[in-house]
Amino acid sequence: MLDFFYTSKMSSVRGLSGQSRPGGSDSAAQCNDPPASGLFGLGRTSEETLMARYVTGDVAAFRRLFELLAPRVHGFFLRSFGDACIAEDLTQNTFLKLHRARGSYRRDLPLKPWVFTIAASVRRDELRRLYRLPPHVEEGELEHAEIAAGSPFTREPDSSVTSKSDEVRDAILRLPESQRIVLHLHAYEELTFQEIANILGTTPGAVRVRASRAYERLREELGGEGACGVSA
Repeated sequence: MLDFFYTSKMSSVRGLSGQSRPGGSDSAAQCNDPPASGLFGLGRTSEETLMARYVTGDVAAFRRLFELLAPRVHGFFLRSFGDACIAEDLTQNTFLKLHRARGSYRRDLPLKPWVFTIAASVRRDELRRLYRLPPHVEEGELEHAEIAAGSPFTREPDSSVTSKSDEVRDAILRLPESQRIVLHLHAYEELTFQEIANILGTTPGAVRVRASRAYERLREELGGEGACGVSA
């Protein structure tokens, strides 16, 4: 079932990590707007239908599902850690976990929150490892650990930035990781605060606070504009 996953070497992921939406200069739009006639003749079949087929052993459905979701999952991790190698490793780990958990998928529920719940679990495991924290530590404590560590995944300003989309991207990368990941799920994956709370294992109130702080900081740095023109 996962032969394609192992042999592809993530070739469909590199360069398609979903770091832009409206006005972006890269190819992220391909991830969010797949071609009408995709590979293997599956076209615009819904992700939920593809997942249901995958659960029953349809290899072609898995390939199409991977083609659609892997760049977005990779973008999630790239936004979180800012490292393409880490993002690639964690994307592979996420799809392995997805494969093992495929029997628990409920077709009557949207697929995207389910997939990002798995990805968020992989993210937490990596943050616990990097911060040297025990396995029971959850989202709120990870945020405190990030503050104590001096926000290690936050970048310094890039003086070479010229385009507006690059300026937005650079400003997002300067946010604390705990705010950056909420903004990514809200502005780029278009998930609700309730869905993000469920994904991260926290409360909608905590998510709103992070989002509000992130959008406000972006408005200050970008002259009144929020991330990609999306306001809180």
